[in-house]
Amino acid sequence: MTWCASRFIPHEILARAAAIRRRLKALVNFTDIGPIRVFSDGRDPEVQGEVFALPRRERRILEYLVSNRGRRVSKSQIFNAIYGIFDEDVEENVVESHISKLRKKLRKRLGFDPIDSKRFLGYCIDWS
Repeated sequence: MTWCASRFIPHEILARAAAIRRRLKALVNFTDIGPIRVFSDGRDPEVQGEVFALPRRERRILEYLVSNRGRRVSKSQIFNAIYGIFDEDVEENVVESHISKLRKKLRKRLGFDPIDSKRFLGYCIDWS
């Protein structure tokens, strides 16, 4: 059987590209956004080169915001990413409490609040 470029190349290329992205993501286990370095392996983030100890939920919210940097994410999206869609024992409003505490700690360390929030639209972290 001869090789035909029109048969499976698009699927093969997409599969190979996805595999490369997965391997690269495994090698790079941190993201820098301004003076904040967020690790994807569960370590506490660093702010201005120093460890910035955070409780688990606040750290996971920061990781989620950084992984979606430049995009506005809703409270529901954050809740689903942190608690999962099947956790019925926790109210969605707990996200606001965690973000409030996180913002206060970041403001104290950085001197300003890097998390932008718009009512009914959600939260966004970005560094211009």
